[in-house]
Amino acid sequence: MLRYVESKPASAELFRMVIQKMAEWGCAFTPVHYTVVYEYVAGINPPLVEAVDAFRKNGSELSGDDLEKIFVKYIVPDYVLPLNDYRGSLARQLQTILQNISSSTSQTTQEAERVHKGMESYSHSLQKPNLDERTFRVLVDAVLKDTLSIKESSSSLETELVKNQKKINLLQDELRIAKAEAMIDPLTGVLNRRGFSGKINDLLHGEKAAGKPCALLMLDIDHFKKINDSYGHMIGDKAIVAVAKILRASIGENDFSGRVGGEEFSIFAYGVSSEDAVALGERIRKNIAKVEITNPATRNKIAGMTISIGIDSATFGPEWESMFERADKALYASKSAGRNRVTLWEPSMTGFHKKSHS
Repeated sequence: MLRYVESKPASAELFRMVIQKMAEWGCAFTPVHYTVVYEYVAGINPPLVEAVDAFRKNGSELSGDDLEKIFVKYIVPDYVLPLNDYRGSLARQLQTILQNISSSTSQTTQEAERVHKGMESYSHSLQKPNLDERTFRVLVDAVLKDTLSIKESSSSLETELVKNQKKINLLQDELRIAKAEAMIDPLTGVLNRRGFSGKINDLLHGEKAAGKPCALLMLDIDHFKKINDSYGHMIGDKAIVAVAKILRASIGENDFSGRVGGEEFSIFAYGVSSEDAVALGERIRKNIAKVEITNPATRNKIAGMTISIGIDSATFGPEWESMFERADKALYASKSAGRNRVTLWEPSMTGFHKKSHS
């Protein structure tokens, strides 16, 4: 689901750098180790970079176990482990429900078989000649008793089924909530990368947006590494949250935003022209330039924050993933031109590729 959106030239350059770093660190050439080093070199996962640097600063060598722990903690997407936990819990609850239903059904079935055999026996007795009154009354009482018994058993089964149906409905609600939370970035409350691309795919399979003009905006906080290095990750997080709030407040009801990297965001807008998309980008850029972030330790306001934006505008269709690459080239053009600006992709930007968005 689009965890990495680098262009082919950028990917080739990153591949070379990753292989060099893996050799330097003595990493095994496995998918897990490669992915950890890739995200470290690409700088797209600040918590991972911080964790790796902490190992390196202590003079420790990164063992295979260390790399696998980092992979699970910082790369396995936020939705996977919580959702698995939910699934495990829900599975256990569902198993209990099934056992209850099975037990109730079994009891009712056994009672039905007993009553069935009894009724056959009563029927045979009633066919005997010279049936005396006492025996007849005993048979009537037995039929009445068994009829009430099967009625009560059936009623108990129905009650159990209704009760467990309610429990199953609750489990379905819990699963829906878990899946929804799995699509959200916990720091900012906007969609994460999986949620963002998943929502675009949902649009693709509907009829609402098909064939309409749309725009993809890639946004990257300028000099974010400098903000983190100068003021710490707490201030960096505040900057990221501030940007997310502005994006939510700036987009229309048909648009949505997502955090697709450490300090990188995306906006998808459909039913808009390229001019509208550029106007949206400019509005966001200007609002972010007005943001003031306070250092909680000193209560002083830190230096202003700016953002660079790249935009691709196209007709919405199955090839929407290529918009990421074009918007990213436009973003790199904004960075190369001095940052703090909005750039609309043009065919002449084919040579631009992503190196560093800091």
